[in-house]
Amino acid sequence: MNTRFFLSLLCSLLIVACNGNGATKNKLAGKSSEEPTETTMVIVNTLRLKEPHRADLFSMGEAIDIKMNPRRKSAAIDSVQFWANESLIGSLKKEPWNMKWTPRDEKMGKQDLKVMAYHEDGTIGLVSTYVNLKSNVPPVEYSYEIINEYPHDRGSYTQGLFYHEGYLYEGTGQKGESTLRKVKLENGEALSVKNLEQEYFGEGITYSKGKIIQLTWNSRKVFVVDPVTFDQKDTFEPNTTNNQGWGITSINDELIISDGTNVLTVLDADNYSRKRVIEVYDEAGMVTNLNELEYINGKIYANVWLTDRIVIINPETGRVEGNLNLAKILKFADKKILVEGDEVLNGIAWDSIGGRLFVTGKRWPKLFEIKMAKK
Repeated sequence: MNTRFFLSLLCSLLIVACNGNGATKNKLAGKSSEEPTETTMVIVNTLRLKEPHRADLFSMGEAIDIKMNPRRKSAAIDSVQFWANESLIGSLKKEPWNMKWTPRDEKMGKQDLKVMAYHEDGTIGLVSTYVNLKSNVPPVEYSYEIINEYPHDRGSYTQGLFYHEGYLYEGTGQKGESTLRKVKLENGEALSVKNLEQEYFGEGITYSKGKIIQLTWNSRKVFVVDPVTFDQKDTFEPNTTNNQGWGITSINDELIISDGTNVLTVLDADNYSRKRVIEVYDEAGMVTNLNELEYINGKIYANVWLTDRIVIINPETGRVEGNLNLAKILKFADKKILVEGDEVLNGIAWDSIGGRLFVTGKRWPKLFEIKMAKK
């Protein structure tokens, strides 16, 4: 039994005890009411959930039918409670044991559902499942204007990018080629370079609380680096869903890490413990292959690996609110020198002081400053 489930079950049982429901039996009925009482609770497998099915996908705001039947030979039912995400959403005293729940302002992804039946013999029937929620609103489509073009090192297999105090910082990948670099924007010159050990495949980077955080792909290791000397100060594990690191960005006292799925993992920026996850969905369903990340004006921008797409994610809900297609940003002459399917768009950096947005890709010959606008 997981912790969330146990807490919600305990909460519901406390409600029952306070209301004097027949599901609790006072063994000390003759004692003073001021003395502690002992209760017994028996959970039984007496229910069958007809709808919804486990992992069914619904749109936000869509009514979800929750239908339950008692199993054969189960005791008569006194009342039924319906729960969603540890909150009581309704109760019934008579058949049919069906309830509608319309999720509103909920987070994307997994929503836990539970039905509890209080039988007249004092036992409690319990059945649980979960559904997934996707967005009910298509993302806003954005166009872009190229403001400036800058040289970019063709040897840089770009995995991470950020802008800090007048310089670009770049993390590159591939075993034997992975680096951390401080780069002069105007000419693409690498002013400082730290080579990762041969065993590591470098991934995303971010600046957080006076430190550079650099991911590795599947080594279960994240490096904490001094931003001036590039000396390693600490390491920790990414704590993602698959223990991989793809992209990373920082939001105040938190680190946000992608792992190639549709799930972003939120870590405490001080002790690197996992705090929660953000499940990312648009109106079509889950958005996977989330890669390089950047936090810009309250939203998370994410490259979608193997595509020319950048999605704009609400970090509170996981809803994809915007979509930027950069398929035509590179000219044909620049594209034809790239390895198809590998050297793709990847790299987003934001100059928060100057309000400038930079994008590039793996081994791209150019880095672009762009300005976005709604179509």
